[in-house]
Amino acid sequence: MDSHRTTTYRRNPGFLERIGSSLVGILVGLALLLIASALLFWNEGRAVQTAKSLDEGMNMVVSLKTIDVASRDNNGKLVHLIGPLRTDNILYDETYGVSVHAVKLKRTVEMYQWVEHETKTEFNEGGQTRVETSYSYSKEWRSELVWSNSFSDGFNHRNPITMQVENKNSEAFRVNVGQFELSKGLINRISEFHPLPLSYLRPSQDPHVRIFNGFFYHSAEPLYPLVGDLRVRFEYAGISGESPLGPLTQVSIIARQLGSELLPYKTLAGDDLELLYYGQLSPEEIFNKEKIQNTMVTWGIRFGGWLLMFIGFSLITSLITTIGN
Repeated sequence: MDSHRTTTYRRNPGFLERIGSSLVGILVGLALLLIASALLFWNEGRAVQTAKSLDEGMNMVVSLKTIDVASRDNNGKLVHLIGPLRTDNILYDETYGVSVHAVKLKRTVEMYQWVEHETKTEFNEGGQTRVETSYSYSKEWRSELVWSNSFSDGFNHRNPITMQVENKNSEAFRVNVGQFELSKGLINRISEFHPLPLSYLRPSQDPHVRIFNGFFYHSAEPLYPLVGDLRVRFEYAGISGESPLGPLTQVSIIARQLGSELLPYKTLAGDDLELLYYGQLSPEEIFNKEKIQNTMVTWGIRFGGWLLMFIGFSLITSLITTIGN
């Protein structure tokens, strides 16, 4: 890792300038207080509405005895079912010849690039401030492009401006549990990705692409990559057909039945119920998980609102601190 340092000087602001900055801080502080108050008010209403929706759903959900028949008697009802994911099509990545019988296949591309690290140290010297800025550079695998044009020393640490291969997400067109077709919202909840084993990675026809440690490497030497080299990994979610990866993924679902479709259920309280969890869970277990999540989200937003209030009050009182100094 190489590095260099720059030194700049900044004039310290005068009394009137600091008063002006404090007045701006007061306006920003007042705005933060308004935002925090609105956020906390909205959060309490959201928490109550979600709790009512979950209680409502728990009291009316119907557990299906079979997933092989879509009974008309349950049309429009909130239903609970358990079963394996099923899809007809196999997901395929033509670039690397990778295929998997799953709901989702994700290709992630990383490039070996220069990364700049910046550290600033300030020293008060009479009427001015000396700012020493240290820049260090390391080579790292990054999934996003790092723009070296903005580096302090971009001439000696240049990164490519494009990637030869891009990220790609593939998704099965239709996903079923038994006779029931999942909505887009339910499919979105199938998000537990696993690395695709080496046995699924076929050698590329490109002589410059090598398989090493679970990656496709666009590199002459994967152990000693150069800036601009690429590596590609694959992950899958939701085994939905016969596969040596393992058994079909079992899921538990709560949603509205409409014919053979599973759709969002609109509660009287106002929320949409469209729930999917991995494994075999009863309605009680699913709703308990949702209640725990609602509690965690509620407290998380509360802490965020309180933090905004604290920052707002600190900015408002900055004028007193400035005058006192």
